[in-house]
Amino acid sequence: MLNKDAISQLSQLKSSIVADKTYAEGIVRPTAKRFGFVRLDDGRDAFLNPDQMLRVLPGDRVKISLTENNKKQLEATLESLLETPLTTFVGRYVRKGPAHFVEPDLPPFNRWLFIPPQERTNCAEGDLVACQLVRHPFKHEGKAQIRVINRIGRPDEIGIEGRYIAAKFNLPSEWSEAALEQSQSINIDHLDDNKRADLTDLPLVTIDSEFTRDMDDAVYAVRDGNGWTLTTAIADPSAFITYDSALDQTARTRGSTLYLLGHPITMLPTELSHDTFSLIAGEVRPAIVCNIRIDSDGKITDYGFQQALIKSHHKLNYQAVSDLLDEREGGDDSYAALPSDVRDSLKALHECASARLNYRREHALVMEDRADYQYWLNDQKKIERIEKRHRNTAQKLVEEAMLATNICAGRLFKENPSTGLYSGHVGFRPERLEDAKQLAGELLPELAAQDLAQLPHFQALFKHLRANAPQNPELNALLSLLQRLQQAGSLSAEHQSHFGLGFDAYATVTSPIRRYQDLFNHFALKAILTGTDVPVAPSELAEQQQQILVRGRQASRQLEHWLLCQYLAEHVGTVHFGTITGVSPNGINVRLNDIGCDGFVQLSEKGKPRPKFDSRRLQLTTETKVYTLDETIAVKISAVDVDTRRISLELVDAAVAERLQAFEQ
Repeated sequence: MLNKDAISQLSQLKSSIVADKTYAEGIVRPTAKRFGFVRLDDGRDAFLNPDQMLRVLPGDRVKISLTENNKKQLEATLESLLETPLTTFVGRYVRKGPAHFVEPDLPPFNRWLFIPPQERTNCAEGDLVACQLVRHPFKHEGKAQIRVINRIGRPDEIGIEGRYIAAKFNLPSEWSEAALEQSQSINIDHLDDNKRADLTDLPLVTIDSEFTRDMDDAVYAVRDGNGWTLTTAIADPSAFITYDSALDQTARTRGSTLYLLGHPITMLPTELSHDTFSLIAGEVRPAIVCNIRIDSDGKITDYGFQQALIKSHHKLNYQAVSDLLDEREGGDDSYAALPSDVRDSLKALHECASARLNYRREHALVMEDRADYQYWLNDQKKIERIEKRHRNTAQKLVEEAMLATNICAGRLFKENPSTGLYSGHVGFRPERLEDAKQLAGELLPELAAQDLAQLPHFQALFKHLRANAPQNPELNALLSLLQRLQQAGSLSAEHQSHFGLGFDAYATVTSPIRRYQDLFNHFALKAILTGTDVPVAPSELAEQQQQILVRGRQASRQLEHWLLCQYLAEHVGTVHFGTITGVSPNGINVRLNDIGCDGFVQLSEKGKPRPKFDSRRLQLTTETKVYTLDETIAVKISAVDVDTRRISLELVDAAVAERLQAFEQ
């Protein structure tokens, strides 16, 4: 037995060893191989060997001790598990002999997780399933255990892609009994209209896609002296939905209507969004109305919000309105027979929108006009054809009206602090601000010398770039690069400018049927109009709603890309022109201009000199060419892996591509 002195010495030795260790915390990042890394809080990466990786899962927050190997590289030793976000996930059911596993959909993590006998279900090999972690591997010799909580279906079932993505992102699929009960109790005829102005005679119209049923805005404009009065009427679900009611809680949880391909998920029950609250032509509806005075230069000189009863006098569609305003032959003859007050309003809306666009070009920022893609699905819910669309006159008209309304809401909230949710964009990412200044300073030293964290200076830089980039390749490359250094837009409870649009204050109120931030902003508008308190501080909602919006966008992109991979698997060998959207040490990402999806061109090859990668300018230089962002190149679809959702492209000579495209047509 050890004596007391020996025990004391061992204890001191242990304390000394612990004291000599360097500790850190970070997030586990797996790789496609057996090893991984811990991304430390200070941004560094520490290597985790395969044995250590067996004890952790993607996203785990861990405490580690750090050492350096003989190459001065950081290596991590796990000390404790602090937090694991991986409670549920989706994947593929697999069997190996008598053992049952799930292959998680957590790329690049490629380990199978064991299902113990008591947790097994009647799933078959290859089934897509939703799972729950029941035993973390950290304290169990690296052996995790899971249970199947839902069988989503077979990979060949119709609509499986939408159901799988909805499960992967934990998107809601059911309505609570309380929400359905409240929905069924709403009667539009029982509206208390004593405090609402009667504007039902105003010839408002909706302008949407011909397939749209959840119509939440109607517009009207009239020439008013040296300018226009623009009236926007926004559907008002808050007339029947109070804050924290069952429907409000449901809408808050869903965040927005998600138009997932073949699998739409509405924020409100469809009988409400498509009927009760929708601004159906000829039906009286409650609305929040914004009257905006705009002068001949396009400047907003005055505005006011009010609660009202309105009636849409006509349901118009984008294409037919564009044909009428552009005086295009072959349009819908019935639009030429519209009442004169409606036709006069459309003309005034068009003039007003043109003035607003010119004003924004001069005093704010106008985003690049990009094409949209319409994906048409067949009965199997697969993409059958793709239609590339550019915004037409009517779409731009409605956009200007909605932008103006949201600017007015932002101004009102700024005048009444801590009431509404702003849609903000604060320019460059803080960690890239210095890079942005240095890059801009090489070509535009005077503009770059200003404080680019301030809206006026940021705006001046981008206004100059967008005006001159088309004629100057160097400025065009700089514009492409600086746009990649910006933060994403976000919701904020406190006043925040929108650098991307060049607005001092901006808050969306124009889609309360489809977006919860807009519905909440209706609560805020009414509180201001009636002199009451907002039902809850917006600070309690901003981060939550932001996370929900991000999750919805990710789900939509992943489903779209999955269906596009299936579509392109039938088009291997076809040639396309595309735009470089990303540059890495190994190759370039290219977006196919006629389809709207991204693929990868591998430019590093074994046995050949590696391309030179400029991480600062995002350029890749091979022996024959320099590849830069937003450059147009010709490519061929060489392979599509639907399981991993990877589209591989090869470079093609532009002249050859043009001949091949002509032949394919």
